[in-house]
Amino acid sequence: MTVYLDVVFFENVVLNYIIILSTALISKSKINTKRIILSSMIGGVFAILNYMVSLHIFVSIVLKVIISIIMILIAFGDYNIKKVFKQITFFYLVSFTFGGIAFMLLFFVNPNNIIVDGNHFVGTYPIKMAVLSGGIGFIIISVVAKIIKDKISKKIMICELEIFYNGKVKKIKTMLDTGNLLKEPISKADVVIVEKHSLEGMVSDELLMDVSNVLDGKLIEDEAIHSYNFKLIPFSSLGNDNGLLVGFKPDYIKVYGEEECVRDDVLIGIYNGKLSRTNMYTSLIGLNVLDNSKKLEEIV
Repeated sequence: MTVYLDVVFFENVVLNYIIILSTALISKSKINTKRIILSSMIGGVFAILNYMVSLHIFVSIVLKVIISIIMILIAFGDYNIKKVFKQITFFYLVSFTFGGIAFMLLFFVNPNNIIVDGNHFVGTYPIKMAVLSGGIGFIIISVVAKIIKDKISKKIMICELEIFYNGKVKKIKTMLDTGNLLKEPISKADVVIVEKHSLEGMVSDELLMDVSNVLDGKLIEDEAIHSYNFKLIPFSSLGNDNGLLVGFKPDYIKVYGEEECVRDDVLIGIYNGKLSRTNMYTSLIGLNVLDNSKKLEEIV
């Protein structure tokens, strides 16, 4: 069978362009058409060389991985190792998906076109089949990626919180509450809401009982409570338009999410109830607490 190298080159450039463009969309990478075309052409040249020169399977695999990395670096121009690894992963995921779908379509539509020459699939492979397989593959991967992302996001919503106060440390589970923008009205400090029982051992039981008395409007005679410098924090929520929290300032807190965040300018609001019915978390933090512009770079 006669194989035209210009056709092989053109088809591979088109396929590479679709795959890299899909990789960019799924990985949310910056799209530069000229860079993607150049990257696709490099892949096309390699396809011709790989077809013309017979290589050992191990050498061929290593070269393909190297060329893939070069194509990704050229297409996106990003040299951050984590981002490149993410882009490479999506590149191969898209490639395998597109290849499987294209082979399936060709098998069902016109199986006579499938011809094996050595270790290469050759034959009449319409460009429209490549575009169709690319479209179907992109839809499938987008749906799967969204499902996986939603599941991962739910896990990221729950993270570790450490509270440091007077030489004591409390590690508890916290949930990222996007609707929690609570601030202390005078200092404008961000407030982390924590269930009262989670502070046992850090704040004495007697003082925690006095917290309830404060919320009930009773006077506190124990002078020890003043060492905590408690503040009253007004809040509103569904079913409670005029709520009050008793809060105190810790030395600092650490939040272990996607990145570690350290803050020494927040208040701990003591919640006299349950935040989670399943005890999955015992505190709430808002996005403002994770604001990188406010976090400490170092605690001395």
